Amino acid sequence: MENEQLNFSEFLHIQAFNMGINAIKIVKERKLRRIGIRIRLDDKLVFQYLMDGKNEDNYLKGKENVVIKTGKSSMFVYEHQDDYQDLLNDSSYCVSGGALPIVIQNEIRGSISISGMTQELDHSLAQEVLENAFHKTFIYFE
Repeated sequence: MENEQLNFSEFLHIQAFNMGINAIKIVKERKLRRIGIRIRLDDKLVFQYLMDGKNEDNYLKGKENVVIKTGKSSMFVYEHQDDYQDLLNDSSYCVSGGALPIVIQNEIRGSISISGMTQELDHSLAQEVLENAFHKTFIYFE
């Protein structure tokens, strides 16, 4: 998976907004557990939403920190924990699936983090909305 990272030529705040809205839409349509979602671009928080019943974002921030520190998805880091022992003992990191890097012109410029379901489902949903970030059928606003 890590060798197949998406590499966007550009990524605007509106795409982040639409990704967040689409994640919420997917959760509702599939009747999944409630989630929190957080998207950062260039050190700016451009989207965050906690569905009803979610009242903290520590996991979202922790997963995001893993991506920014390592350049890898939080699931990859979870699956290779032996190589990331320093993160396991630091409470500012959450080594659990659900966060992916946003790569723009071969540079990691942000992340999408999802939390609230199993780490596998968090990861899968983050991957799905990132892969569909520019599909016109998913864009609500332009």
